[in-house]
Amino acid sequence: MFWRPSAALAVLVALMLLLSVVPFWNGLVAMWQGWMGRPEYSYGPLMPFLAIYLISQKRGFYERMPFSGSWWGLATVVLASALLLLGNLSAVVFITQYSYVLLLGGLALSLVGREFARRLLVPFFILVLMVPLPTYLNTILTGYLQLVSSKIGVAFIRLFGVSVYLEGNVIDLGTFKLEVAEACSGLRYLFPLMTLGFIMAHFFNAAFWKRAVVFLSSIPVTILMNSLRIGVIGVLVDRWGRSMAEGFLHDFEGWLIFMASGAVLLLEIILLSRVGSDRRDWREVFGMESTPPAPASVPRMLWQPTPAFVVSSVLVGLVAAASLFMPERTEQVPARQSFAEFPLQLDSWVGTRTTMEQVYLDQLLLDDYIMAGYVDQSVSGTPTVNFYSAWYNSQHAGSSTHSPRQCLPGGGWQITSLDEVSIPGV
Repeated sequence: MFWRPSAALAVLVALMLLLSVVPFWNGLVAMWQGWMGRPEYSYGPLMPFLAIYLISQKRGFYERMPFSGSWWGLATVVLASALLLLGNLSAVVFITQYSYVLLLGGLALSLVGREFARRLLVPFFILVLMVPLPTYLNTILTGYLQLVSSKIGVAFIRLFGVSVYLEGNVIDLGTFKLEVAEACSGLRYLFPLMTLGFIMAHFFNAAFWKRAVVFLSSIPVTILMNSLRIGVIGVLVDRWGRSMAEGFLHDFEGWLIFMASGAVLLLEIILLSRVGSDRRDWREVFGMESTPPAPASVPRMLWQPTPAFVVSSVLVGLVAAASLFMPERTEQVPARQSFAEFPLQLDSWVGTRTTMEQVYLDQLLLDDYIMAGYVDQSVSGTPTVNFYSAWYNSQHAGSSTHSPRQCLPGGGWQITSLDEVSIPGV
């Protein structure tokens, strides 16, 4: 028996997709800005289309499964609505973005039922991968990858007999210094390559452990290949000068390394297909076969909206209406003294105020800051304590502070501790 959606179902689904955007609009706009403004997530706009393609691949299979619906879908929609409220109240935009993906999953579950929804887990996970990570996680990952890539890259450079000194993320070649900046940390490869690894693992028709190896190996492959790129650039700069690390050649090396990383994953599939009792040629286990739809002449039963989906749709409509009629939240900026009045003498500590260059202020987008060096005059030979603090009038809709964890390593510093220190008299 074959099934097709009724006109009422098609109209209701289309209406729900439109209404679902309304309460999540700010989060979706921020997601789009993340895709456009952060190169590591530039693959994001392709993910919805890829999910649709993966679903259409199995169209013939889905036609054979009737919609049963599940009230667990309604529970998921309620949870997504609660997370939306939490994200809006806390101004944490990634909560809103993940809750939208969860809402889509809940609507699908309420419509097709658990058994059917199980078949949609891969397209659903594709949608999860399109959501940019929160800024603080990006910062931690960037700093860690900068350090690891720098160390491995320097080890590669030394294999060619080049004298090199590593200070934080600055590679000193004597006549030249190379900075492994945020853009070269490997993060721009990590998420696209993880997504590519997940897709390749999905099409790899083999044992689960083999598919897991392909997906999980995308992480070390990213680190090693990015480190190889840094090492190659270091050797080229040592031989032919700084122009080897600039302009088109630098960008081309990045593209080449990403393509080589994809080739490494494909090589893994070829090797894994020859391991174990189910040995087959890799062409037999890696493919994109689709389930063809039934001929048009075959009679079909109509899919009708399930009760769980109808109730879930009503809830989505209520949430959309509430988001339109609720008053706009106004952000209250607390009264405060300017950092210009911050004391430069704290007991025996005496400070000297310094200023930040405009290029850094343009990046930080802060509203007020203080940067000063303090010396304890009661102790001779005491080193200067550098103090920096910034103030942001607002951190809503995804805006956030720029952590020193992200910028200090790129300048050659290595953070050894992040402890709080109490200063007497302060």
